[in-house]
Amino acid sequence: MASMRRDGLRATRPRKRTGGHTWAFAAVLALAALAGKSVAALDAPAARASLSQPYAVPAGSLVSVLQRIASEAGVLVYFDPALTRDLSSDGLNGRYTVEQAFEQVLSAHGLEARQDLPGSYQVLPAWTPSAELLPLTRVEGAAVGADGFVARSATAATKTATPINRIPQSVSVVTAQEMQARAARTVTQALQYTPGVQVNNFGSNEVRNDWLVLRGFDAKLTGDYRDGLSQMPYDQIRARVPAYALESIEAVRGPSSSLYGQVAPGGIVNRVTKRPTDVELREIAVQAGSFDNRQAFLDLGGAAGERGRASYRLTATLRDAGTQDKYDDGHRYRDDLAYVAPAFRWGGADTSLTVLAHYQRDRNDGESRAYYPTRTLVGDYGYDRNERDFHSVGYLFEHRIGDAWMVRQNARYQSGSATLRNLYPLALGGDGRTLARMQLAARERADGVAVDTQIEGVIEGAGLRHTVLAGLDYRRLTGRQEYRQAAAPALDIENPVYNQPIAMPGADQAILDLRQVSTQMGLYLQDQIQAGDWTLTLGVRHDRLADETDDHLAGTRVRARDDALTWRAGVSYAFASGAAPYASYATGFLPQPGTDFGGSPFSPAESRQVEAGMKYQPPDSRDLYTLAVFDLNQRNALSADPDPAHAGFSVQSGRLRSRGLELEAKISAREGWDLVAAYTYNLVTNESSNDGGQGKTPIVTPRHMAALWVGHRFSRGALAGWQAGLGARYIGSTYVDVANTMKNRGATVFDAQLAYDAGAWRFSVDAMNLFNQEAVVCRNDRVNCRYGVERTVLAAVAYRY
Repeated sequence: MASMRRDGLRATRPRKRTGGHTWAFAAVLALAALAGKSVAALDAPAARASLSQPYAVPAGSLVSVLQRIASEAGVLVYFDPALTRDLSSDGLNGRYTVEQAFEQVLSAHGLEARQDLPGSYQVLPAWTPSAELLPLTRVEGAAVGADGFVARSATAATKTATPINRIPQSVSVVTAQEMQARAARTVTQALQYTPGVQVNNFGSNEVRNDWLVLRGFDAKLTGDYRDGLSQMPYDQIRARVPAYALESIEAVRGPSSSLYGQVAPGGIVNRVTKRPTDVELREIAVQAGSFDNRQAFLDLGGAAGERGRASYRLTATLRDAGTQDKYDDGHRYRDDLAYVAPAFRWGGADTSLTVLAHYQRDRNDGESRAYYPTRTLVGDYGYDRNERDFHSVGYLFEHRIGDAWMVRQNARYQSGSATLRNLYPLALGGDGRTLARMQLAARERADGVAVDTQIEGVIEGAGLRHTVLAGLDYRRLTGRQEYRQAAAPALDIENPVYNQPIAMPGADQAILDLRQVSTQMGLYLQDQIQAGDWTLTLGVRHDRLADETDDHLAGTRVRARDDALTWRAGVSYAFASGAAPYASYATGFLPQPGTDFGGSPFSPAESRQVEAGMKYQPPDSRDLYTLAVFDLNQRNALSADPDPAHAGFSVQSGRLRSRGLELEAKISAREGWDLVAAYTYNLVTNESSNDGGQGKTPIVTPRHMAALWVGHRFSRGALAGWQAGLGARYIGSTYVDVANTMKNRGATVFDAQLAYDAGAWRFSVDAMNLFNQEAVVCRNDRVNCRYGVERTVLAAVAYRY
């Protein structure tokens, strides 16, 4: 997606139809943003920055001194608020160039300012080998700056801020600047260049949900995390948060139950929400492009009050869009969105409270089913719809006890409802053109609460440094589902007629009517033991689970109670050269709903993994190279009951094995070059199965994936201010059916971006699947097929002040 600002504030897409309310909304956003302050033009900042000039800046906080220097020099300064918090400066008096001025006030704090674009400076630790993970913010009334493609630390893998080269596990962080440079509009698009993560196993043109597979295991439900807490998706009630709402995304691969409890073996994806900022932030943007796509954006933030203890953030976006799927000249599949997220932070040096809330309204036509190979849409715009409303409110609380200990509590309440109606293909008639169809109508409601309470401390002695984390987390989800199914009018695929009258299924055609309540409570303990260059990570967790399902159709109630003990151990060694080899062992578990033929609830599936690898981050660079090899096994998975009399039931005899290699390189060079490269080799095998798949590869699971993105930010000469990028993504062939007799072809697609920064303005054009490569993903048979995203071009204009 066309990204709006260098801190990763991104845009998403726009569309045909009348779209009047989008542009009205954009005008409201513009007026709201412009009401905050008048805008001073930035005249030739790059030229002014090279000249020496007198400064008379009084002593004060480091933030205020930086702001004054940047204002007098007419340049932009970007920094992580955590770097400058509680720091002061003696001010500046004398004649300096802007580089000298920054050096005078920053060197005493071990900081330096590096120029990345003309008149644009980034504040970093003078010794840092990479950019910080946290978002960078500006002080002089323009853009928020880039944190680079390379993160130095991550939190999701250990629930503590840990340098990546000391984490004995495969972790990837997609930073805000990378999401912007690659124009990522959704979480799946942001992860397309990440090893070990498959995003299109359900077809790339998916507008309903984030379909994610990690190391061959489906993670769309149990691996869905935001700000360290499960988003607890319930069937179709999922918080598919737009990328514009996020500061970064962390992909943690491998079993993570020792910290999170019930998690799929492949790992988790943690979305980090935009947080309040202490420094003023303003952005308004609009975007338009392929398939009648229109979208407007707003991002406001800054200090609240004069004492500097409170700050806020307001992020909003509205999209009126279609997709590549078109019924006829006047109707497309919809992909409309409204999102608003207020946030507020209060705190001082020892205590802080951040309140995060959001509301999201999705309106689209549900599943995109184009009959293969004619591409005839099998749905109907008069019937198909996916209407989902979702909201949440929560907080992040921290309190420091002395110099070594901290108490944290993260909590969130969320609620959602969904109405889903779709038409599905059945069999093609003997005439080769009459397609039988069925209809499915569903209503769902769900609400849940998640709370994670932690205490973290540092204990030193005997040459060892222990970073100890103890926690108790609890979550409860209540959901209600009602599904009805009936025959639908047939469709002539050669001469389709849409907007047909289709009667809704009645109560006597219900196929599912459930109420479910599930709870999890887990107690965990982790110790990261550092002895010089060695780091030993140990973790253990005990979970108690309860699930209650009322089947209103069958008139039954099933209760399941389980407990699980999981653990992990890992060791890494950090060489002075920047190389850090590691090895780890981890276990995990995942509950499985339902009962066997005898009515007994299933016990959780269990997993274990051995992983070894190397992470390399050269000193004084912003590069990160990682290699991981792994052997991941799951047992007690569900498989078809082999007894012919028990058709439709399952038994726990399934075993799945995933072995592979993951390579990743991320580079943010000072010369303005950015690079992301990833390669995945993943051999996934059904070790035991009763459905004919034993010894076979699961459907839609590629063995090879690769991606490469190269971008350049021009800072000198006639091209100063321009930014360009080109990427290529490859996904190998996959099997259509369980018996591995049919294949989906592999595909390579190209992406590109061209952008220009002109002071407070940013202009960009982004293209996905630049050469319009066709990709088709079929599942189980050739009737259930979906087409990948066609060439999509979006242009955006953003104004920052």
